[in-house]
Amino acid sequence: MIACRRRPFRAGMTARRLLWLFRLVMSTAAVLLFDQAVFAGQFLAGSYPALHTHRANATVAGITVLAAALSGLLLWRPGRGPLWPLAGSLVLFALIAAQIAIGFARLLTLHIPLGVAIIGLSIGLAIRAWRLDPAAGPVATHAAGIDPSPARSQDSAGVP
Repeated sequence: MIACRRRPFRAGMTARRLLWLFRLVMSTAAVLLFDQAVFAGQFLAGSYPALHTHRANATVAGITVLAAALSGLLLWRPGRGPLWPLAGSLVLFALIAAQIAIGFARLLTLHIPLGVAIIGLSIGLAIRAWRLDPAAGPVATHAAGIDPSPARSQDSAGVP
């Protein structure tokens, strides 16, 4: 039987550039989504033009998250990186699409908590992207001859 194993994420030049692209686009999206709360707060404080800014920024943020999904796709294939940047960006985009529909329906009891969740998810994706180190992935452990599977421990009686 032939075992199919996923190729490890290598820190080649292309992979590093694609990782940097995802980091920059996802960080930009996180800032834009954080700004949404600022614009909403300005509107609630009485600055009514901020609602138009809030709506326009939602469109730009959504497009930026789609760009993050595209960069996540490129990081995954052909960059042979992890799948989570693509999956996380697509989930984030779906939440933003729902958020826009809920906002136009003026369902603030759902719009505000979903906005908080979207901001948290975007910041979490950006932080995780900056913590991703392709050099410390499975390639480094396999190249060093280290078995990445956890060692089995035995209790004091010697029973596995």
